[in-house]
Amino acid sequence: MTVTGIIAEYNPFHNGHAYQMEQARKMTGADYLVIVMSGDYVQRGTPAIIEKHLRAKMALNCGADLVLELPVRYATSSARDFAKGAVSILNDLGVVDYLCFGSEHGSISPFLEIADIVNKEPNCYKTILKEEQKKGCSYPAAHQKALQRAYAFTYPNRESDLSTEFLCAPNNILGIEYIRALKELNSSIIPCTVHRTSNNYHSIETDSKYASATAIRRLLLEKKSKHLKDLVPHNTLTDLMDCLKNNSFMTEDDYSLLLKYSLLQHTADQLTSYLDFPKSLANRAVGSLSDFQSFSQFSALLKTRDITRTRINRSLLHAILNIDQREHTPSFLRMLGFRRDAVPLLTAIKKSSRRPLVGKLADSPLETYYEDLFASNLYHSVAAIKSCQATCDERSIPLVIINS
Repeated sequence: MTVTGIIAEYNPFHNGHAYQMEQARKMTGADYLVIVMSGDYVQRGTPAIIEKHLRAKMALNCGADLVLELPVRYATSSARDFAKGAVSILNDLGVVDYLCFGSEHGSISPFLEIADIVNKEPNCYKTILKEEQKKGCSYPAAHQKALQRAYAFTYPNRESDLSTEFLCAPNNILGIEYIRALKELNSSIIPCTVHRTSNNYHSIETDSKYASATAIRRLLLEKKSKHLKDLVPHNTLTDLMDCLKNNSFMTEDDYSLLLKYSLLQHTADQLTSYLDFPKSLANRAVGSLSDFQSFSQFSALLKTRDITRTRINRSLLHAILNIDQREHTPSFLRMLGFRRDAVPLLTAIKKSSRRPLVGKLADSPLETYYEDLFASNLYHSVAAIKSCQATCDERSIPLVIINS
């Protein structure tokens, strides 16, 4: 049995994701694909545009065999912690042979080499990092320059392989972090990469069948449904049209009042108790409350040269969701759904996994998943108000099971 893991958000699922699954099977000879997917919130610090069970269904209908949830504190963290949380899940299953990720490069070699440099932090890297920070560079900018110089020193004939574009591409950044996490766990999982077919991660172009998730979200929010039929699989399109009819697409601005309420309750010092909420940002947030209009507007207002908009989003979201600084590793792995013909995979996992698979939250002690329960129930509540429908408790939502 060959099992390949994929780490994803599917926000929402599109043709590029289906292509990655197809290529992952071909590249690794996989009998089964296991997806570790963000839940109701994503790494850019916003709610997912569609709730997680529907996104899991989309993935299972298009080639996935098992979908597991990435807990909210990892799903809304930096690339480093996002990768560590997701890779630890795949590693703990005890059956995964490969980790396949999409990238803007397509060759695994530079990812392995860069991850090795970052993990070892050679003297040339540390020296340049300090020099650039003394010049006033932000840590990300200093890290990028130090990494380029260290790579050129280590691989003098291949300096051109590591361009600024390579280090800035979101999927490349995650790919490096996946490999770092595998190395730190001393995992036997073999990394491999599929070259992205879609436009740039942030591109809003829709002139091919492989548009980015950013472009597709824009079409959905602008209700330009006629442009979607060539960009997403047929089953996915049907589900998206139902969401459009029910007005159930979610954005960060649906959380604007919740954010204002949360910020009004906290001092700057109290805000720093939340995950990845630096003191400088906390001071600006409290000092700028009189200018608050919406989540997105306030996040843009707080942006400076030293902190990205995405990191600000994550900090603000952590305050809403009460995600604090504590280290926390869930004691179980939560299934969102599976295909019936993947029962042999589930049997193998049951024998080998370091953490139990759980499909029904109510069977586990509340204290082991309260953080994720609160986050998801808040998502359901906001979505219910927006769509004028009854809300539901996360524990009452059944597993997604797809017949063969």
